[in-house]
Amino acid sequence: MPVITVDWWQGNDRTARAELVAELTETTSRIAGCPKEAVTVLVRDVAHDHWGSGGTLADELVGLHPAPADA
Repeated sequence: MPVITVDWWQGNDRTARAELVAELTETTSRIAGCPKEAVTVLVRDVAHDHWGSGGTLADELVGLHPAPADA
């Protein structure tokens, strides 16, 4: 029973999530040789300010929040 967890930035719509779940389920079922009903996909939306890369919060990286002023 494969379980796939996807963490991605908040803001993707239901259509995008449904497409992702369908594609991951199809591919996993084919490769693992199991029925689609045995595949579980969890999609977690993560706010940009709860995601960091290279020591910087993603909201700063994508321009959603100004970088803090140097002291």
